Amino acid sequence: MSTSPLLLVIQNDESDPPHLAGRWLIELGFSVQIIRAYLGEPVPLQVPEGVAALMPLGGHMGATDDQIAPWLPAERALLADALKREIPIFAICLGSQLLAIAGGGVVTRAATGEIGIYQISPTRAAADDSVFDIPAGTPVTQWHEDEVSALPEGAICLASSEQCNNQIYRIGELAYGVQFHPEADLSIVAKWEAEPDNAFTTLGKSSVLAEVEAAASDLAIFWKPIIQKWGALVLARNVG
Repeated sequence: MSTSPLLLVIQNDESDPPHLAGRWLIELGFSVQIIRAYLGEPVPLQVPEGVAALMPLGGHMGATDDQIAPWLPAERALLADALKREIPIFAICLGSQLLAIAGGGVVTRAATGEIGIYQISPTRAAADDSVFDIPAGTPVTQWHEDEVSALPEGAICLASSEQCNNQIYRIGELAYGVQFHPEADLSIVAKWEAEPDNAFTTLGKSSVLAEVEAAASDLAIFWKPIIQKWGALVLARNVG
């Protein structure tokens, strides 16, 4: 029987698995369980016994599109339970928006979406953060048309871009939301572009594959230690 700390992943879309993020955390010693919600696998309303951390992922639907994705109310309830119990969370894109709503924040359509490679910059609060003390101009892979327009009470914004204020935020000690996709590499973005969603078709770009390919090595070099830094803090909580 495995004693590895368990990361519970909620996969909301067939085309957005944990991919790089899951691989990097497995390298640290995590075991990963994926709930494929898009296939109808049930999402629990509360964090199951033995789960060390949660990772809700992205998807083409909006965070309140319950008629399209009927598991979303359960996912928001799961995240609210994790927040209440101070269970670590690393929420990505749609997952970040679901986390914000679960904490009492607001998600709306962004004035300008972001598709491709963009730069984000830290807020002053990031200098004191244990995970996201990042430099100005940090590159990220974006694919979104909605945004967290109002953070939950007590949440701390850690990074912004010109188009989106809340690129990274923290609730409590180890619950983070990121609007971008550190888990995605060129192969994932190519799938998104091959089956374009509304975010892509409305932005007017013909392709972002060249810019993603050009940034690929820098992205992996930068984001692997960041995600593993979060993972190491989760592991430290579970020692003994």
